[in-house]
This record gives sequence, structure tokens and C-alpha cells, in this order.
Amino acid sequence: MTQVETTPHESHGRWKWDDWGRGPYDALSSVMLGPPFEGHLELDLEVDGEPWHVQVTYSKSGFAPRPRDNINASRLYEWDIVGRGPGEAKASFNISPRHPNMRHWQTGDRVNLPWDSQFGEVDGVDVEYSPSNVEPERALELLPEFYAAIFEAAGEPIYHEYFRKPPHPEYSREWAHERYVRIRRERAETLVKSGVLQKVMHHLTDMEGVKAELKIDNREVINHQNRLVLDPASVAELLPGHTYGRKFEIYQLADPDAVSKDHPSYHPKVEVLANKKMNDGEAWAWADRQRVVEEIDETLMNFLAWDDIPLAPDATGVYVPDDHFDAVARETPVELYPDPTPRLEAKSDHLLLTTLRDMGNTAEEIAEIVATDGGADVDELADQLGKHPATIYRAITDLGEIVDLEDGHVSYRVRKYREEIRALVESAEYAIDSYADRLQHVMGLADHVAECSPFQRWLAENGADLEFDQEGNPKRLRIDTILSWFKADSFETAQRVASEALEKWTRSGNDPAVLRRTSMTWTTPGGTTETGFIGAIADR
Repeated sequence: MTQVETTPHESHGRWKWDDWGRGPYDALSSVMLGPPFEGHLELDLEVDGEPWHVQVTYSKSGFAPRPRDNINASRLYEWDIVGRGPGEAKASFNISPRHPNMRHWQTGDRVNLPWDSQFGEVDGVDVEYSPSNVEPERALELLPEFYAAIFEAAGEPIYHEYFRKPPHPEYSREWAHERYVRIRRERAETLVKSGVLQKVMHHLTDMEGVKAELKIDNREVINHQNRLVLDPASVAELLPGHTYGRKFEIYQLADPDAVSKDHPSYHPKVEVLANKKMNDGEAWAWADRQRVVEEIDETLMNFLAWDDIPLAPDATGVYVPDDHFDAVARETPVELYPDPTPRLEAKSDHLLLTTLRDMGNTAEEIAEIVATDGGADVDELADQLGKHPATIYRAITDLGEIVDLEDGHVSYRVRKYREEIRALVESAEYAIDSYADRLQHVMGLADHVAECSPFQRWLAENGADLEFDQEGNPKRLRIDTILSWFKADSFETAQRVASEALEKWTRSGNDPAVLRRTSMTWTTPGGTTETGFIGAIADR
């Protein structure tokens, strides 16, 4: 399947070199301090045909100079080089010296820096980088070009190899990287209305050991700033093998109508940011940056796919190019994973169904009380029901995995279970056993179809939903993925999905004729909805 290529938005990190001692820093200080620049320089240059405007200034560091530095100042300077390129491209660098036994400029105390434990008694340079709309690898190419242009403007020679060797791969670190795609405004609104962010939060709500935060800001306009922040454990629950915490964000101008509908900024960005704060305070090695980029790209593509947003860059009315996002196909597609939220729902429904059908009278009474009270102690339940505590414990065992028992307190393990049972208790026609029968119909299971039913597994794996009429007969199969009539498209075909549904339905012991006359509804690559009878679609 063709997928759109993401583009960088922001990144931030630190490169370290011990190859030339403090040479690059000392040389820059020698031409920038004093005449003619007096600490400030602006120049224009071209790098690989791109125009860049470069500004060089200084800031005061927190380090005291060494006696042999021979400068009339109490603090060493750091050099800030900021380049502004085409569009909103920006490449910023801070060049700072490193040497053994660095001292605080005011107290004289030794400054404890990672450099000492990493490089030992060696001089070097530390460069903090923070490009915008520029790949960090491209920023690494720009640094020596900007640096050499400064010396050319000064009419001074410089060692050509400065900054042209790779930085130390392990000691150089990156602590933030963000990438984005820009999608049409109406498409982005479906991400809110159909609720991929809310579905993910619901998926994680009742999981132990995870931390996630959803922030919605639609005060000015839908999608002004809607963010889902996930810690590493949350990410691992959603995307197998992923390890870095991250933020998924939909960002829209506060007043997008202030620009023309033809302007890219009329449409929002969909971004994913990985940073140290969301990664348990840990940055990653420069050598590992590509792995972080891959996880970011997989997050973007999967979140879009889980909400049925087409991934192909040539899909009608989806992606909007801007000065930096080209809306072109990526060379190698990333891994796409099944939407975990329908699978969670199917698993939860089946567990609730089987528990309700098998529980005894005491377990049923406990289920009611715990649902309405939000939890109860075993001794309280024994007093209220007039039962021995041992009987209560046996009944809790009957409730199985839908409840938690901790220090004599019983409560529902998943909020969904509590809400389902509480709704039953509060209803006018309350009866748990009849509810179990209705839930069985809703799940599309006959009495002889258990959790291992091929058709039930097929529904969960495909994010599909089968609706039933009042008599319990199948009425409509809804497919929550994009399907096409044409095999040449990058999407799955409606014919194949309909045929597979019939095959799984029949293998589960059901009459194929019943499903053949059931309607099937899906979304086309163009964003429209189509409906047809499953049998006719499969035979097409």
C-alpha cells in the first residue's frame, strides 16, 4: 500500500566532537570578537542552490575562562549561528567549548558535565542544534557551510574539515523530534468526530501501568490544538515493539478563515512528537535517531489508518502540500497494525457475556451492588446479603476476570463492565439473564458459537460490526475500513471482504443464505459510502 512521506517540523539535540580539541570554537572566537564584527555578523549565502541568511551573535556561558584563554571577561562566550532558508526553514546552532575541569564563572566550583565522564581529559566542542522544517541530517550538512562562510566574510583561512566529520554517535544525543503531514480541514475534523483519540484513550483507561493524557482545545476552531500524550508503556500497548513516549497532535490555526482556502495553512497539521520528557526523561543517541523517526512515522500512519484516512498521497482530497511537506509517496511503507480498539471491545463483550450467563444468584447480587456502589468490601457484602464471607469469596470467584479483589475490596476491573451492569440495574426491565441473551445477539453469536468462532474473530480483526434486527437476524454488516471495487487500487476490494465474510460465517456453522441477503456498508477511497447485499458483492 502506498503511504505518504512525513516531513520534519522540529528537532533538538546536541552534537559532540573531540576530533580537533577546542579548535573550531577558538577559531570562531578569534574572528568574531573585536573588529570588524564586534560579536555580530549577518551574511547571505547559497548552499546547494538554496538561499540562506545567516546571523552570528554571542551569549555568555556559565563557564569561567581558563588562565591561558587570555580573554578580558569573567565568562566564556558561546556562539549562536542562526540560518533562515526557504519558506520557514531554520537551522540554529549554539557552539560551546569543552575542556577538563570546567569551572562555574561565579563560584569557581567545578561544573559536573557529561563530557568529563564521556571523553575524560580531552578538549572539544559541543554544538546544540535546533532546526525547524529541516532534517537534522541536513542541519549537520549546513553547519560547516555556515561556519566556513563566516571566515570567508572575515577574509581569514580556516581548517576545511571542521564539523565535516560525523559527531560522536553515542555521546551526541537528541531529545526531541517532531514530524507531520498536512491534511484537508474536513478530513481532519473526522479525526475528532469519529474519535481516534478518544478511542485510544478508552482503550487505555482501564489498563494498569500506563499513563496517557488527552487535551482538547476547540475553543476557537475545531482542531486548534488537540493532543494525545502517551508514555512508553501506553505506546507499547498500541504499537508492538515501540518504546518511545510521544504526543499525537492535530494543530489548526486559531483563525484559519483569515487566510485563503487555497493557502496550505487553511488546513491543519497532524503531527507526532517524541521527546525526552515523554520518554521517562531519557534522550536517545544520535546513532538511534532513525529508529525514533520510524516509530514516529508508524504512529502517524497507523492513527490515520485507524480512522479510515487514506494513506496514499494521491488520494482525493486528503493531503495538502506546503513549503516543506511535499505530499509524495514514501519509498518504503511503514508497518500497519490492526486497530486495537475494536479487538478490545470484542474481547470485553465476550468476557462480560460468558460471565453473566454462568454466574450464580449470589454472584448476580454482588454484581448489582458493586455496580451501583462503585465497589464494596467483602464483610459489607456478607452483612448486606446475610451470607458467610466464605460464600461471598466463592461468588466473587464466579465473577472471574470482570472484577478485581484487593485487600477484601471488590470492584469492576474495567469501567465498561460497571457501566453496562449499572445501566441494567437502573433500567425498568432489569434482568441480567435476559441481558445476556440480548448481548449475545449484539455480538452476533448463536448459542453454539464460542469465542473461537472464525466469524467472530474475523469481525474483531477487521474492525467490522454486524447489526441484528429485533428477531436476532443479521441486518447490516458495517466495515470500518476503506474498500474499492478495483483490484488495481491500493485498497482492499469489497468483493474480497464480502467473500471472506461469507466464508467465515459458514465455517462458524451458520447458514450462508442468511448472510448473503444481508446488506454491507463501507467507505470508498473518495470518501463516499456504498451499500450492497453481501451475496451480490461477493459474486461481482
